Amino acid sequence: MREPLNYSILRQRGSHRILVSSHFPRILYSYHDVVELSGSEVRALLMNQIGLSHTAAMEVIQ
Repeated sequence: MREPLNYSILRQRGSHRILVSSHFPRILYSYHDVVELSGSEVRALLMNQIGLSHTAAMEVIQ
C-alpha cells in the first residue's frame, strides 16, 4: 500500500493555492473548479515541484 503525500491547503488567494506537507516541499498551483488536471499534468507537478522520480510519481497517481 502506498503512503499518501498528506498535503493540505496553507493559503488561497483567488485561484492560486499553496499546499504544504510535513515531508515534501510546498506546491504552488493555479486551481480552477471547472478544469480537471490530467494524469500527465499531475505527474509533471509531482516530478518538477516535489522532485519525485518518474516511478514514484506514477505510484502516487495510481
